[in-house]
Amino acid sequence: MNITALLRQHAGLTGLVILLVIAFLLKNTENTVFFSVATEELENQSKPATSKVLKNEINAHQNTKARAVSSANAAASISHAIESSLRPKVEQLPDFSSVTDVRIKKSKFFNYLGRLSNTANNKIVQLRVELQRMHPQRLTKPQQHRLTRLSKSYKIKTKVPAEQIDLLLRKIATIPAALVLAQAANESAWGTSRFATQGNNLFGQWCFSEGCGLVPRGRPEGANYEVRKFKDPQESVDAYIRNLNSHASYLGLRRIRECLIDGGQPVTARALSAGLISYSSRGVEYIDDIRSLIRVNKLELWQKSWWGNSNQHPCSELVQLTRPAIVTEDPIHGITTPEAK
Repeated sequence: MNITALLRQHAGLTGLVILLVIAFLLKNTENTVFFSVATEELENQSKPATSKVLKNEINAHQNTKARAVSSANAAASISHAIESSLRPKVEQLPDFSSVTDVRIKKSKFFNYLGRLSNTANNKIVQLRVELQRMHPQRLTKPQQHRLTRLSKSYKIKTKVPAEQIDLLLRKIATIPAALVLAQAANESAWGTSRFATQGNNLFGQWCFSEGCGLVPRGRPEGANYEVRKFKDPQESVDAYIRNLNSHASYLGLRRIRECLIDGGQPVTARALSAGLISYSSRGVEYIDDIRSLIRVNKLELWQKSWWGNSNQHPCSELVQLTRPAIVTEDPIHGITTPEAK
């Protein structure tokens, strides 16, 4: 495939990269720039599908006399345009219960969730780019506020900017689509549960203030948790990924991911699933179910001889699952003894 064909095939990504480069140059130059210059650059370099959003931003200023704009403001406008392009209109949850053919239902569900997963992970990628561009000693006021909000959201306690950025980059990373799809299928009953259809909640996430969500049937007396309601399914996927990236219960998942990245190896859903031991009260059985969904539905390549069963792999210890002992009864002495599986 030649370069022209490659750029045409990935037009959106190419345009986005160009916009990021322009934003970086604008932010770091001490000269002023004109929106007309930015428009000309886009017409010459970027793809139509990606530059349209930015052109709309620029056209909004054409009713006034052309004037110089500070590099910081120009960069902010471009950043806003890029962020807007990453927030496509969310398709509401389809009526999966009306699809009677199991294969068709699964296909529709995975296609729908795949799009949501892709959008959510793209936001994570852009957030990492934003953090990597921050200079700890030269933070603007908007960057300082942004860093403070992110540190609070991701439970970063240090107040030192350099440490905040480093810890955020260690926590904030993408989640394999196969894990998103498998957990959504399990938690939402393939998009048909009451929490999914009435609250757009695809992952069973809780909240703890009255009226924040839907009250589960059979909730124990005295309990105050509810199943959170989201404005749309995309918000549910975004919150799920943020939960895995921030909550202390999923530190194990993040350590597995970091180990694989440091070793230059692919980050798989099968491996990360070992870090979900706290996601359900079912523990290891829950992880088995998630892995079964991944394998049976071929959501990612499945190696029969998996490194997770070998002590030779540098990350193998992190994915070992401790299974509960099986209790058996001694038929002669009438006593129960634990028997390791």
